[in-house]
Amino acid sequence: MTTFPLLFTSATLVLASPLAIANWTQGHYDDGNFSLPYQLYTPDSKGSLPLIIHLHGSGEAGTDNQAQMYQGTGFGPQYFASSKNQAIQPALVLAPQTPKPMRWASTTLEPYHFPSTPSTPSMTALLHLIDHMLEQNQHIDPKRIYITGLSRGGQGVWNAMMQRPMFFAAALPIAGSADPSQAKIINQIPTWVFAGDSDPVTDVQYSRDMVDAIIRSGGSTALLRYTEIEGGDHDASWETAYANSDVYKWLVRQHK
Repeated sequence: MTTFPLLFTSATLVLASPLAIANWTQGHYDDGNFSLPYQLYTPDSKGSLPLIIHLHGSGEAGTDNQAQMYQGTGFGPQYFASSKNQAIQPALVLAPQTPKPMRWASTTLEPYHFPSTPSTPSMTALLHLIDHMLEQNQHIDPKRIYITGLSRGGQGVWNAMMQRPMFFAAALPIAGSADPSQAKIINQIPTWVFAGDSDPVTDVQYSRDMVDAIIRSGGSTALLRYTEIEGGDHDASWETAYANSDVYKWLVRQHK
């Protein structure tokens, strides 16, 4: 493993009753064009708190508002809402879900041309949901909004960064692709990239190209980290990222 430090629309927010798991609530956000299922973890702590958004992969896509939770694992929402990490820094955790036929960005896992690729309905609704939450929830610190995700969710992270280059305090794209030609607009966002060098699903070169493009466009190793897992397959990228609290500690240290 090698690591290098390197138009708002009218909307309806529908909340359901709390889940059996403490602190998680589920709901749907309707921005007038698309209804986005999501779950939200709210810690017991008061005061200004970070918001962490996690975007799931293809295996967790759907409309059940459950699969994106990675129940029974330490991955994704389970990692960020774990008692160990919440003890380091309490944070809200948002886990939205996109339907199987729809991705967070583009139409495949391959790199794409960002300027000519429309925002997907799920990504557009997600960005509107975040705006809505900032308006309605005074406990969210607007200077500490973080976006993370794996596989198709990793691609979604890059896409969200490019749509909102001045918005996120930090990003964690795992095994995702993007448009290297747009690296200049995101090269000031603290970013930690994870990829397996033997990934048969998302070619490691996609991550390498983004990291290289960020540096070449004026980015700094003070803001960019890259972890490539030697011999790592697709799953190895997030298994490594979520193996301990290092990623969480790095993430919550970042402020705008």
